[in-house]
Amino acid sequence: EKSPFPPGGPASIQVALARKSPYLPTRHKVSGFMLANHTSMAELFERLLKQYDRIKSRNAFLDNFRREAVFQDSLDEFDHSREVVQSLMDEYRACERPDYVNFGMAADGHQTDFQSPMKR
Repeated sequence: EKSPFPPGGPASIQVALARKSPYLPTRHKVSGFMLANHTSMAELFERLLKQYDRIKSRNAFLDNFRREAVFQDSLDEFDHSREVVQSLMDEYRACERPDYVNFGMAADGHQTDFQSPMKR
């Protein structure tokens, strides 16, 4: 059976074989580690944002933060963090579309003035 690959992405699976470590005892004949980046992460971030919005709209649990010097004036740091997660979710959503290679490009083909939320 063929594996479906996202459009614009590499149509391959990378496998790296290595010898078993002589320093780590194991009872199993086969062991492995997998690190994957899935576009299904968007759903996770979406749920996280909905939960955050619900908590923030009710001002739940925010009193503990307001007692800290960093948050006495405002809770802007939370809003900024929400924007970062939102932009990350938007990019994961864009990965699901065939036109992802144009993500962040204006209609005229020039790159949009995208600025990482971390650099603001």
